[in-house]
Amino acid sequence: MDFERSSSKQTGVEYLRAQRSMRQPVVLFAALLSLTAAENVALAQAQPWCVPGTQLCGQGDGRGGVRVGGSAQGQAGPSGASGTATGNAGADANANANANGNGSYEGGGQGGSYARSEPIRFGVGSMFCATVKAGVFSGVKGGGCFALSFRWEPLFFEMETQLLFGGTRHSIDWLFPMSFVIPLTSERSLYEGLQLRVGGSPFGVTFAKEEDGGTYVRFGLHAGLSYEWDFSDGAAWRVFDARAFLDFGTKREVDERGNFLDFGGQVATGIVF
Repeated sequence: MDFERSSSKQTGVEYLRAQRSMRQPVVLFAALLSLTAAENVALAQAQPWCVPGTQLCGQGDGRGGVRVGGSAQGQAGPSGASGTATGNAGADANANANANGNGSYEGGGQGGSYARSEPIRFGVGSMFCATVKAGVFSGVKGGGCFALSFRWEPLFFEMETQLLFGGTRHSIDWLFPMSFVIPLTSERSLYEGLQLRVGGSPFGVTFAKEEDGGTYVRFGLHAGLSYEWDFSDGAAWRVFDARAFLDFGTKREVDERGNFLDFGGQVATGIVF
């Protein structure tokens, strides 16, 4: 009996040892499977799949669900409309299916009411005129003039030639004044309204006999106001062109006192075509 008991006890111990030795590989195999599954889930979550050529992507969440997201932006000009949009959506494939999404849009547009600048009007005018010029030292001279003007709405440029006779030296002055003209009133026509005139004569010649001082070059500055009246489609009247002037001569023959400087006023009127 004692021998049978000791044999059965020894058999039981050996059985327990064998069972323990079998459990260790099973546990190791189960742990390896768990790590592999966790790694696959992490890779599935970390590597989304995107539609080629777009910003639309999908990603598994490891729980039988899929998340989809995308973004877009656009702009149309000039100064037309612009906008950006972002959105994402998620869904879980289980018995209690649910979905959520959110999105936003920002945009602005302009059209129809924006200010459009009108083209600047342009015109060319030619004028035949008569003028009288009175200098403090040179005396009074009179004659004819011709002018050519290039006219934009904010500014005119005018070139003239004047041929004047008389004065204390009985001379002939041939002058070439140039003027920048600024319209002072807003009128329907480029040939009507009050104008501010600033300029000078960069070159001029005075012809006289030797006993009257001879021939010499002169130049000068001027500033004044003028007014034009557009009385027809093809012509306008320069009612007055009043200027103050300051002239310089290259010889001291402006008058009989040996002056080379002269100043005074000038008035002209004419027809602009």
